[in-house]
Amino acid sequence: MKQLDLKANERELIKLIRFFSKRAKSLIETGELDPEHEKLTTACENLEQQLYTHAQNRSTILDKRARLEKVVEDNAQCPQCKHADMLKRTGTTSNEHGWRCNTYKCRRCNITFTWNRPNNPWHLIEFLELYIKELETALETEQNEAMREHITTSIAQMQESLGRLRPVLADSDEEVTALDQKEKEMTKLIHQFKNYLLIEKIKLDTLPEGDD
Repeated sequence: MKQLDLKANERELIKLIRFFSKRAKSLIETGELDPEHEKLTTACENLEQQLYTHAQNRSTILDKRARLEKVVEDNAQCPQCKHADMLKRTGTTSNEHGWRCNTYKCRRCNITFTWNRPNNPWHLIEFLELYIKELETALETEQNEAMREHITTSIAQMQESLGRLRPVLADSDEEVTALDQKEKEMTKLIHQFKNYLLIEKIKLDTLPEGDD
């Protein structure tokens, strides 16, 4: 486990745990501390492992979330020259629907523009749902049979995409919600255990040093 996977309060508590455990074991070995304290050092070791496990789980969930956020390729092209080879992404913005969209600069035409398609799968679902409704409305008045077949096929393909995408995003949302709750619990536990260990550390520091 890399230190970078740990938050500052987690690193601080682990440092305190290791200091306390080392000091307590030393005092137990020299007979200056009751062996009952071994239960506390064991609890410390268990908590340290719990912190590492939680940090690893958090890293896994957030990495998966980050990959999911980047899964959408918007295939932008300049509205003026209709090409994509000279585009440079300059940032993101929100459109009239509240969807996050990428902004670009076309170095050929020297213009900047917002590609009015979502840059993430959550807003892509909303985009597809709206687009399907528009196609269904168009289908009601379309007379050309070939065009009707094309629209029907397009609707079916988008509904299939939605069917695959929705459960993946729902699972990710559940994981992140559960992680947020676990983070709150761990923050509270870390705060309480840190205060407890600081008190115990003071008690150990008041014990007379053994003979060299």
